[in-house]
Amino acid sequence: MNFPFKKLGLALTFSPTGLALLIEAKRLKELFNSELVLIHSGKKDDEAEKKLYEMINNSGLEKSATEIIWGYGSPASAILKAAESANIDLLIAGALEKEPVLKYYLGSVARKIMREASSSVLILKSPSENASDFKKFCVSTDYSQESEAVIKFTYQFALMEKANEIIVLRDIYTPGLSSAAIESGAPTNSDEVISTYQIEEEEKLNMFVNELNLKGIQVVIKCLYGREGWVEGNFVRKNNIDLFVVNGRAKKFYFLDKLFPNELEFFIKNLPSNLLILR
Repeated sequence: MNFPFKKLGLALTFSPTGLALLIEAKRLKELFNSELVLIHSGKKDDEAEKKLYEMINNSGLEKSATEIIWGYGSPASAILKAAESANIDLLIAGALEKEPVLKYYLGSVARKIMREASSSVLILKSPSENASDFKKFCVSTDYSQESEAVIKFTYQFALMEKANEIIVLRDIYTPGLSSAAIESGAPTNSDEVISTYQIEEEEKLNMFVNELNLKGIQVVIKCLYGREGWVEGNFVRKNNIDLFVVNGRAKKFYFLDKLFPNELEFFIKNLPSNLLILR
């Protein structure tokens, strides 16, 4: 993972949110002091160039200093190929919160980008032409070294944004936990078993986070008990998180992942907020 991101790529279309995405990308370009490459999947002709340059001018970017890559073929494949060839560190795109079932199973540009991009990916759920800083960050952890790196990465990003807080989430769902405890002879009910487990896990998480020495920003820890992915996504949505940061798994996704979602696949399908997938 490279941070700050030195080279941003924006998957730019002529959709109603196109200008807003461009303005959001411009803000991040200035925040990271990075390059910005615009990737447009479509035929290059006078009309298309005119539209793109009009959007660039309206966003406040300098036309002469803006690189444009024209991708050909299927939109997602063209964007992914262009991003890889341009050595993009962070690929930015927009997405609907939840797509119709048929479209989801057939795949979409944003979903394919999230699953297959070799770089980190930022999906902006509701881009705005009045782009504002991310003030409330949330990051998921599992105590691994990769997870530790993701938290540190999120911390640096949050400091640059002068954010209000970072919430560190830990999903502790263990199927059959209460049944196992009762069978072992513990004289308690299932709610008490889960509550005790959460308290113990919060103590562990607190120690883990304290060792990271995250100074200068409020850090909140939260252990959630519930179905993998769902409970975290629900928490992020209900608490109006500006940016949810997750570790991107270095694996290919298959059709069965859609039928039986893992954590990242759940977030891809049910976008809870702006989502940053770090790779």
